[in-house]
Amino acid sequence: MKRRNLYFTAFAVIAIALSVFAVFDFNDAERRLCDAGVYDMLSPELVEIYEREIAGQSIVSSKTQAQLDRAAGRLGIDINKLKAIMLLQDLAGRVNRDISLDELAAMSDMKLLGFFKQCGDEYLATLTEERRSELKKMLTDCIKFPVRF
Repeated sequence: MKRRNLYFTAFAVIAIALSVFAVFDFNDAERRLCDAGVYDMLSPELVEIYEREIAGQSIVSSKTQAQLDRAAGRLGIDINKLKAIMLLQDLAGRVNRDISLDELAAMSDMKLLGFFKQCGDEYLATLTEERRSELKKMLTDCIKFPVRF
C-alpha cells in the first residue's frame, strides 16, 4: 500500500478542521507551510465553517481569550492546538467516539492526524454526496488548497 501523506488541514485543522476532513495533495511549498505550524492554519474562518456547517453551535468562538489561555495552560499546549482539539473532540462525539481534551492533548501530532482522519471518514460516510460537495467547496474556498475526500 502506498504510504499515506499524513498532512491534513482542519484540524485543519486541524487545519481540523485541519480543514474539517480534508486530505491534501501537497506540493513542497505547501508541505513546508504545514511543517511550520499545522495548527496555525486553523483560521477563524475554518472555525466558523466547522461551527456553522458541522456542529451547528459554537465550540471555540464562544470562549473568551482568558478561558482559552487557562485551558491551554492546564493542558500544556498552545492556543491553536487547543482550538483544533476542541473541534476534534466535537467531531469525535458526532461519530460516537467520546474522548477528553486531556487525552487529545497528550497525543502526538501524528496520532491526532490519524484520529482526525478516522473520525472525518466516519462522519463523511453519513453525508450525502451533495453535502460532501458543498463542504468541499466551502473548505477549498476558505483555505485556498484543493481538498479531496
